[in-house]
Amino acid sequence: MSPTRPGKGTFPRYRYLAAVSAEAVGGGMYVPVSLLYFHRVAGLPLGQVGGALTVAALVGLAVSPFFGALVDRLGARTVVAVGFAVRAVGFVCYPFVHQWWQLLAAATLVAVGDRSFQASIQALISELAQGAERQRMIATQSSLRNAGFGVGGLLASLALAADADWAYHAVVLGSGAGLALAAVLIAGLPSGRVPATATTTEADGKAAGGYGAVLRDRPYLGLTLATVPLAFCYSSLSVILPVYTTQTLHASASLPGLLFTVNTVLVALAQVPVNSWTSKWRRTRVSAMGGVVFAASFLGFAMLSALDGGVVLVSGLLLTTVLYTGGELLHSPSSGALSTDAAPDALRGRYLAVYYLSWSVAKAAAPALFTTLLAVSANLTWLLLAGGVLLGSLAMLRLEPRLPAHAVRPAPEPGSAEPGSAEPAAEPAGTVPGAAASPTRRTRRS
Repeated sequence: MSPTRPGKGTFPRYRYLAAVSAEAVGGGMYVPVSLLYFHRVAGLPLGQVGGALTVAALVGLAVSPFFGALVDRLGARTVVAVGFAVRAVGFVCYPFVHQWWQLLAAATLVAVGDRSFQASIQALISELAQGAERQRMIATQSSLRNAGFGVGGLLASLALAADADWAYHAVVLGSGAGLALAAVLIAGLPSGRVPATATTTEADGKAAGGYGAVLRDRPYLGLTLATVPLAFCYSSLSVILPVYTTQTLHASASLPGLLFTVNTVLVALAQVPVNSWTSKWRRTRVSAMGGVVFAASFLGFAMLSALDGGVVLVSGLLLTTVLYTGGELLHSPSSGALSTDAAPDALRGRYLAVYYLSWSVAKAAAPALFTTLLAVSANLTWLLLAGGVLLGSLAMLRLEPRLPAHAVRPAPEPGSAEPGSAEPAAEPAGTVPGAAASPTRRTRRS
């Protein structure tokens, strides 16, 4: 009989979802004031503020592989809780910033804590849920985090209406409070690590090798590289669209905020239903389908430059944003579950650290890359982005036969097998659920 994961059940999952909601509200509060806070309250020049935040982000990017190793050694719960706590401390330090070096120190705490998030949070989900339930949790998390960001942004807007320094302090301290609450909630979760047994010890031994094992896993590296152009999609709405809408289409400066709100609300409302609809499909194909929808939206944005303006242009922007959101709804939970399940239990932290490095690089490179392309041609920017996404989606489909079968299509939950579908092959007695992701036991086709 397979060992049962400690903490498995409904309450730990609700506690976890409450924690990520609190983190999202805190993060959403900070977004409207990020650069402005230090310029207005601390009196630092914008150039110094931008430079310090960039250096801090690069430090966070450099140390992100370290957190993957910590997840494998200490467990995801500990790393997530500490990451939230470190970010909270950084935010609490912000009101005491008066010089550039102080900003760099506090911002580095926030950036380092932030970089620990993606790999450790996905690993924590893998400890709390298995198979199709894991993908459902990722979808629910995405929905709640979008709602949380919206609530946080609204709270910040209400506070900043006072146009006073105390309001700015209240916003950053509120961000810290949200993260501190998230850290407490995560720390109170029961450990979800699989107890050591002869089977798991043997599997851990086979998977040993640290990051060398990850770098030798060519299908997983292929999945990571195929994700890079898709990761750029998630920066297009915040980086390309505001410039394109106001400078190329000459639309109202308030329109990008409206489009971002439409995207946020739709993801919050539709992510769980869309995931329920697609959860029985192959994850590689759902992710690739999301990429195709992304590409269609980028082509749609490019074609809007032929319109003169007015109601037709605004309607076109709204419809194309809805189409873009459709790509996000398809790609986000399926790609997250695929990358998590394709990693072996013993090295899941390191695997996910490598995978989410593609997202970190895309997020860091997007502002410089997109602004450079926009200076050349707005339509060329959209076309190159669409072409890159289609290539990434094609690569993902070609990788499908080489990825673990249980990661591509998770086994149905007990009693929920699809009508007419064959039952998944039983795992050998004593096998830990998910252990089939070990590099020594991958199911591949030549």
